[in-house]
Amino acid sequence: MTTSSEWLVALSKQLNGLSVAAALLPVIVGLLQWRHLNASGRCLWACSLLASLLLGVLCEYGRIVWHNNILPLRSQVWLETVLLTAAYYYTLPDSTTRRVLPGLLAAFTLGAVVETVWFMDWRVGNGPYLHVLQAVLLIGVVLAYFEQLLSNPPQVPLKREAMFVASVGVVCYYAGTVFVYVLERVMRNDTDQIRMMFILEYSLRIVALNGGIAAALWLSGRAGTPSGRVAS
Repeated sequence: MTTSSEWLVALSKQLNGLSVAAALLPVIVGLLQWRHLNASGRCLWACSLLASLLLGVLCEYGRIVWHNNILPLRSQVWLETVLLTAAYYYTLPDSTTRRVLPGLLAAFTLGAVVETVWFMDWRVGNGPYLHVLQAVLLIGVVLAYFEQLLSNPPQVPLKREAMFVASVGVVCYYAGTVFVYVLERVMRNDTDQIRMMFILEYSLRIVALNGGIAAALWLSGRAGTPSGRVAS
């Protein structure tokens, strides 16, 4: 292994651990502001606690002890998607859009099961399609939320709208990292390039996803009102 590779491995491992630990920030902020959170805010908090923190720790445990963390990683992707979509379910005022979300989650779950059981070689690594479906679903839901904001602008500035702040983080993270899982298998022989892509993924998870959710939960408490539904 070259000096460059050793440096990339060390940085990648450190950022990976930090990306898991960073989930403590929104978890702590959510606990401090708990009484101000409605259903959507509590879904964001549950995503940080259960998907990002607890399953993130389990992924690291599987990688170090079992030398295989594919199952907890895929469980993390599934639970993260469900809880974030649930947050938008409680936020969107359009009943038609809300009725579609459970069906989309059911299709996403079916796709996750099909890829995991039939189309994935566990010896090679994690399949990319679950991550692609996750990104498409969550970005689509966020765009529906943005459309509602344009139709019914909130009374407060967007920078103080909790779900808007969380949505910016969600879009930045998933739009910016989905290519990592798509290209991982294509570039499997270029390990340094793969490590650099995952360094980007870990960095965006720390700053955009965990940071965005933490800021949203903090804004909910500072405003003294629940995070959530777009004004109609």
